[in-house]
Amino acid sequence: MVDVFISYSRDNKARVADIAAAVSAAGYDVWWDAELPPHRSYGDVITEKIGSAKAAIVVWSQASAQSEWVRAEADVARNQKKLVQTAIDDVMPPLPFNQIQFADLSDWRGEADHSGWRKVLMSLEDLCGREAGAAPTPAPRPVAPVAPPRDDVPSPAGKSSFLPWALLGLAVVAIALLAWKLTQPAAVEPAASQAAAPVEEEKPEVAASDDAPAPATAPGEAFTLAAVIDDPDGFTNIRAAQNTQSAIVGKMLEGEKFLTYKQPGQWWRVRKADGTTGYMFRKYIRLVEGGAAQGATAAPAGPMPTGVGGSGVVIPDSSERLLTPADIANFGLLELRIARNEIFARHGFRFRDPRLARHFSQFDWYRPTSDNVQLSAIEKANVSLLKSAEAAAQ
Repeated sequence: MVDVFISYSRDNKARVADIAAAVSAAGYDVWWDAELPPHRSYGDVITEKIGSAKAAIVVWSQASAQSEWVRAEADVARNQKKLVQTAIDDVMPPLPFNQIQFADLSDWRGEADHSGWRKVLMSLEDLCGREAGAAPTPAPRPVAPVAPPRDDVPSPAGKSSFLPWALLGLAVVAIALLAWKLTQPAAVEPAASQAAAPVEEEKPEVAASDDAPAPATAPGEAFTLAAVIDDPDGFTNIRAAQNTQSAIVGKMLEGEKFLTYKQPGQWWRVRKADGTTGYMFRKYIRLVEGGAAQGATAAPAGPMPTGVGGSGVVIPDSSERLLTPADIANFGLLELRIARNEIFARHGFRFRDPRLARHFSQFDWYRPTSDNVQLSAIEKANVSLLKSAEAAAQ
């Protein structure tokens, strides 16, 4: 089994060789079809290698975007939830892969701090279950040289000289294995996929409709302060617990806005726009002045959006699939608010806000029947994402 499979167009072989070398230098086992065995069929080997790899990097270019093989390999990787997309020239991934985020490596020349390359390493870390780093090279401890047998001393009759040398070889191998094992890092639990449904313990943090009673939360558990990181490395890890030995559940990049609240101690609980929640070291958190999200998001002024085809629905499938930050990146504050509340409207929620009630009542699909509605796990996650985006946009 390999860690990383790389899919590409042969027109870009020289550039892809640099990417493969950099991934290998980061400590991952890499396979790309430059290593295709001459006696195996291409399709069989590719299917086998993608299936056994933990992550699949697809290198999009003008040439690979036209390649049926690259598209097929990308589709297999996407279905197996191990796709990592990169672009090495001015090209967008073709349909339907343009719906998934990609790392721009068009100007990358091997720099370790390049933003696109850091995204690739972050994805590999999540998928392969360990942090990237220099791969430890097994190195045997020095063994004292053994003097060769003297030619002038005859070997005892009937005895072979092979056995002592075989025992010496086994001793060297054992020492090398022991040295390698001592240099291995402690195993780290793989980071949870950000695309997974929300965990039960996070239910109290799911935002509600503007009118619905807010769910009970732990004392002080109200993400009301907008913040960014202040880290010279350009990113900060989000941990599952309040220590550096706990699992990494996410990363915060420079310039990315998130929510937190005033807390005692050196570790603060934070929440990303995509709903990822965990702990961050306090000294790397810089509160955004005037960026607090106090309580419920204030209703923005302006005409209500009419939605797709005048239906009043901003995101038609928000009750059926998990939304991503890319899905709502271009939404205004009012669109975010309507998109969040339309999830409740689908269940017949009776809005006490007269503006929301008037807006949804003009559409035939809205039937107000209940003051209490039950949301699915997908809907709760999407409501949380939209609520966080509203707070960050204020």
